[in-house]
Formats: sequence, structure tokens, C-alpha cells
Amino acid sequence: MMILFLRDVLLAVLVIGIYLLPAILADRTKRRSVLPLALFNVLLGWTIVGWFAALYWASHPDSAVRLKHIVLDNRRAEAKATIDSLVSRARIRTRSR
Repeated sequence: MMILFLRDVLLAVLVIGIYLLPAILADRTKRRSVLPLALFNVLLGWTIVGWFAALYWASHPDSAVRLKHIVLDNRRAEAKATIDSLVSRARIRTRSR
């Protein structure tokens, strides 16, 4: 009886793993759109077409233009953080005088 239960649990884990395979692959490859892909996979993965679309989306690389925008956004964020840090240090110095 216990063996049947363990078999059923193992089978359920395997089926859920296969069902969420596109989201797992997207997370493993560090895609930027993991959350939308995971939601798409969960909501439309029950259809065969939705599951294959999510799998294609997870395995398809980002375009060069998209990567360029990502790099620029990251540089802007780093520059903003640096400027904010410098401004806060300058404010602290002027207050202490």
C-alpha cells in the first residue's frame, strides 16, 4: 500500500516537472522574461499548443536589439545608483560642517 502511494507521488512530481519544463528551462538559462513565461506556461500549458509555445519561448534566445536595450538599461541603473550615492555623501558632508 505504501509503495503504491510513493509511486503515485513520484508520478505526480514527474508530471508537474514536465508540465513546468518551459518555466524551469527559462529560469536555468537566466532569461529576463521568466515570470511572464511561467504565467503563460501555467495558464495555457494545459493546451498542447500553449505548452509547445512556452517551450519555444524558453529555448529561443533574446534578439541582439533586445540585449542591447538590456545592457543600456543596466548601465543607466548603475550610473543612477552611483550618482545617488555621490549626492547623498555630499549632503552628509555639508550637514556635518
